Amino acid sequence: MKLFKLMPLLVILVMAKLLLSGALVYFYHTGTLFFEPESALARAAPKEKKEPVCPKELFTALRAERERLKEEQAKLEKETQNLTLLKEQVDKRMASLAALEDEIDQKLQELRTIKTERFKLLVGAYANMKPSKAAKLLEAMEPEMAIKILSALKTEQVARILSAMPPEKAASLAESLSGLPPREL
Repeated sequence: MKLFKLMPLLVILVMAKLLLSGALVYFYHTGTLFFEPESALARAAPKEKKEPVCPKELFTALRAERERLKEEQAKLEKETQNLTLLKEQVDKRMASLAALEDEIDQKLQELRTIKTERFKLLVGAYANMKPSKAAKLLEAMEPEMAIKILSALKTEQVARILSAMPPEKAASLAESLSGLPPREL
């Protein structure tokens, strides 16, 4: 019988327990249940300014040094950016100069090829001329060019052309063709 008298009390206790556990779950999920007492006090109390532990002069000097270092770091970063930009510009110019140099080399090679072909045509023309006509033309031109042309001809052709020239001119060209220095008198 006593059990029946305690039954309503037990039901009330179970209901209270369920109600409290539901409230705990709600507050837990909303994050309002657990808070740190210090952080609650810190939120409620206004922030106090902390006094430096070191002497005020040293603290001021350190603050000034920190500001100077920040300024210096900003300057260094700006200089680094400028140097990076300059390096990019130099790299671009170097690339364009290399391309230009390649183009110039190609043009020079084309000019050499054309010059060589023209010289071969000139040598061919002298090879097909009569020796007397070739001798007259070679006498009139500069000795260096005459030597180049005679050097490119066959030995028989050179012999016929030199025999058609005046002896002094033929001797001078023959000495130059030999590659030996002229003898002293």
